[in-house]
Amino acid sequence: MEKIKVKLCAGTMCYVMGGAQLMEINDLLSDEEKSFVEISLSPCLQRCNGEERPPFAEINGKPLQGVNKETLLQIIKEEIKNAVR
Repeated sequence: MEKIKVKLCAGTMCYVMGGAQLMEINDLLSDEEKSFVEISLSPCLQRCNGEERPPFAEINGKPLQGVNKETLLQIIKEEIKNAVR
């Protein structure tokens, strides 16, 4: 099974607007869940166009906006559940 790719924006705007907390997401996953996920940071996801709300993330290339770590954790767990089926 291919890993679920989670990309977090580490740009200044995202970092200040809650992205710093998103970077803690790996600590909230169990060891088993971590085996299904690949988390990376991006200096910028090019989404700060004024219409969307930071912080930004991507899961398997699908953009997410205005996420917090609880929401992101829930989305990742759902992606794992769907992938394991």
